[in-house]
Amino acid sequence: MYRDTPVRIPEKELRVSAERHFARAGGHGLTGKGREVFLSGGRRYRDARIQKIDIRAVVSFCDTKQESPNSVLLKHAHAAKSSEFPEYVRLTAPVLEQYAKTSVTGAYVWFLSVSGLESTGAGADGEKAVDMDAGSTGGKGEEKGAADMDDGSTEAGSIESFYETLWEESYLAAAVSRLKKDLAGGIPSGYCLSPQMGPGYYGMSMEEIFACGKLADPGAAGVEISEAGSMRPAAASAGIYFVLPTGAPVPDQACRSCVGDPSGCGFCLLRNKD
Repeated sequence: MYRDTPVRIPEKELRVSAERHFARAGGHGLTGKGREVFLSGGRRYRDARIQKIDIRAVVSFCDTKQESPNSVLLKHAHAAKSSEFPEYVRLTAPVLEQYAKTSVTGAYVWFLSVSGLESTGAGADGEKAVDMDAGSTGGKGEEKGAADMDDGSTEAGSIESFYETLWEESYLAAAVSRLKKDLAGGIPSGYCLSPQMGPGYYGMSMEEIFACGKLADPGAAGVEISEAGSMRPAAASAGIYFVLPTGAPVPDQACRSCVGDPSGCGFCLLRNKD
């Protein structure tokens, strides 16, 4: 299987952005001394592992062709040069109908992972849904903050496990924001990137992760995909950015967290508001 050249993002280039995510998500509702204690403890945990933090991504550019209202065919840019690539890979989701009349000129398919923050005794298994474009990590502390700090634990488990999870999500959020910025800087004038599409977004089935894995090699970003479609390590993400003319219509922001099926779109007020 072809492996695109992996991209490594130095931790220090994401540190400031990751700390903002960390403080906003984990420190939500904390003020004064409580907030200082939380941030100080979080930085100590992070700094003890800072040399091991590994942030990797892989990106493939693909040509696109609309197949039907709710499916698009993607072809790896190297497909014409090597028989290792499938001619086309089908991506299916109801939201793609909203791009049918938009002049999509290509797509970036990518995987990204963050590792090295694991601590002894703190589990790293499980998946995390990361909402990048909205600037929120969806971390366990998003709503409650660092609860029960006085007894050294949180509702999510030990304080170490809490810090580990929150830093993973914070670096992942910062890394995906950085990746989109870098990709946007390389497209021609007059074009822009769509919101982050991909498995788990805009009603797209998680099974579409296998289609993404045929277009960009997840292993090159340190990501493994299980038979069930989950990703490891826990701090991993996959996505698709379509290249669009500047100002082209995109799906409503409210569609981002949709978990409906294709038949449900027929009754959606947002989808049928025009």
